[in-house]
Amino acid sequence: KVKFVYPKNRDSVELISCYFDSDNLLTEFRGKATLQYDHKEFSRHMAQEDLNASKLWGFDEHQPNGRAGAKVSP
Repeated sequence: KVKFVYPKNRDSVELISCYFDSDNLLTEFRGKATLQYDHKEFSRHMAQEDLNASKLWGFDEHQPNGRAGAKVSP
């Protein structure tokens, strides 16, 4: 079910506040939180998450046998 919300409608504002915490909601969405995006920091974080996931699933323990993966034609 879709409910449309309008910033000037009191019922809409109450509905939004039920589902979203305005302290953690970005200012672009009428919240109070500000967030600065740093691409380098995000990239470092995602690389670390990839390492953690590999360790969790055991991918770091397996040696490649040369049979997996796509081959590129000349």
